[in-house]
Amino acid sequence: MTVGAIYIDDSGNPGADSGSDFLPSSRKSWTAVIVPSVVANDVQTALAIFLAGVRAEFGAEELHFTEIYSGEGPWKAVAVEKRAEMFGLMARLMDTFGLPIVHQTVSDYTLLDHPNLSRSLKGQRVGDWDLEDKSHLGLLMLCSQVSKHIRAMKGDNPRAFALPFALYIDEGVMSAGGERKFPNWSDVIEGPKACFRKSCDVPGIQLADFAAFVITRSQWAVVKRKPSQVLGRADELILRAAAGLNILNLPMSRVRLDELGRESYEDWLSADRIVKGLNPRPLGGK
Repeated sequence: MTVGAIYIDDSGNPGADSGSDFLPSSRKSWTAVIVPSVVANDVQTALAIFLAGVRAEFGAEELHFTEIYSGEGPWKAVAVEKRAEMFGLMARLMDTFGLPIVHQTVSDYTLLDHPNLSRSLKGQRVGDWDLEDKSHLGLLMLCSQVSKHIRAMKGDNPRAFALPFALYIDEGVMSAGGERKFPNWSDVIEGPKACFRKSCDVPGIQLADFAAFVITRSQWAVVKRKPSQVLGRADELILRAAAGLNILNLPMSRVRLDELGRESYEDWLSADRIVKGLNPRPLGGK
């Protein structure tokens, strides 16, 4: 049995005002894709075939979905229909294997929601992790959530998870080749440590790149849309891809397209916050 793995990428910090308190400009988001042991070999094979085709047809060594969406880099001269096909193929791969996904966002509002946490983090470090850095804090919170979900899934299906799993993160917090110890989760994460790599060297990271982009872009598209507004083809494609993702920790709801917009999106998240014992809207918001 091929050993499974955890792949992580960040969504960047847009630094732009979405107009919604639920997507503040101070946010930092991380996305993890979990590849269970029982499908790891098939996922590797499918991804290798996909990437070989991409290299042969477009000369791209790896898939960065921000570039594909924007028509940048090796995708500059590629027709929109062909770029859209890349999204469709990756969405189909993710859906075929039902790959579990965990998404974590931290912002200034997160710390306002949890004032005791905010006070306890001041000046604190765990090893080389700076807990006042939202990027570091968000990544550690993501790893905690991933570990919790993997333990639960292993309990239901022990054969699917031959733990511990290696954890790979796209370079950024550290340069490719770097490794950093985690303070916990050794039963789930090998080491326990984060292994920072280039996505061309560890293709599974491109799964996380796709999930991270689709989740954050779909959120942006929804909060910017008025219910009566016609969706552009690109955003409709992104929303369809997002709807097919197996996201373990985000609220899911069925809604008619003519009802999809900022109000419905914020209603879902408000209801989720209430379930979690938080105020309906982020503290410090408008």
